[in-house]
Amino acid sequence: MQRPLAAAADEVRGLLDARLVLVTGKGGTGKTTFSAALALLAAVRGRRVLLAEIDSQRPALAPVFGVEPRFQPQPVRDGLDISNLVWDEALQSFLAGLVPSRRVVRMILANRMVSRFIDFTPGSQEIVTLSALGDQVGRYDLVVADLPASGHAFSLLDITRSALGLFRSGPVRGRAEELRTLLGADSTRLALMALPEEMVVNETIETYERLCQFELISAAPVVFLNRATLPTLTDDERELLRRMSAVDQTPQQAEFLRAGRWENELEQGTAASQQRLDAMLPGTPVLVPPAQSGGRPKQAVGSVAAHLGRLVGVTRRELAWH
Repeated sequence: MQRPLAAAADEVRGLLDARLVLVTGKGGTGKTTFSAALALLAAVRGRRVLLAEIDSQRPALAPVFGVEPRFQPQPVRDGLDISNLVWDEALQSFLAGLVPSRRVVRMILANRMVSRFIDFTPGSQEIVTLSALGDQVGRYDLVVADLPASGHAFSLLDITRSALGLFRSGPVRGRAEELRTLLGADSTRLALMALPEEMVVNETIETYERLCQFELISAAPVVFLNRATLPTLTDDERELLRRMSAVDQTPQQAEFLRAGRWENELEQGTAASQQRLDAMLPGTPVLVPPAQSGGRPKQAVGSVAAHLGRLVGVTRRELAWH
């Protein structure tokens, strides 16, 4: 059975009212689409929002908003900025926070030996990039981070723990402590993307368990079961499909039977995935039906935003942008 609408609405509002939302999941589950939809919804509800990709070489936000995201945030509609927290500029920002002289920072970056040392120091890229994300949290009402796929996302977040073991003191340890406090704050929320497929559901559960094991999150995550097929077939209709399968059919009947079987399999797959997530994770996943096939990234974001918007009283007209 689908999660009661009131409870699903509470989950979505919890994300929209947060200060930092981290979105991850197995590749291809809709991370960028849902990140953009949540950011758009929050902006429509009056918050000043930053939607940030993490060091993306092929920014997925570009086809959604029609502009290439850069390190420095740029507006794409009222209340909504986008950014791509690329490594080179994140490093400049990180060093500028440690060294007051811009001239010294330029000298450090121009030194090949220093650059190679920074590039190959374990965890340096993660701590610098995550630090750039943390810097933005104080500048916006809400930051939505489109994290890498779940395995890389775990490594990115876990650097806050690893750095504490590597550095006994100093600015890097201090920054790691600040970031760990940020991740553990009540105002930081995690959104996990899943699909009604066994392999994806298993990875979603494993990601949650690893994050809990290393105390990288405090609040329970919101799980979105994307491309879910909501139940429409009745028990009588399923019985009819079973009986039809046992007798010869005309070509038209066979086509009807194939369509019915396909719909039934999708519904059963969604129900099984929902039950497993219910059993292994706190709460119940929010079911989101597939966006229209063949749509562009912007249309997919609009479709998801409209679905989530109905839960929190935001209309499709309010979500529209050029």
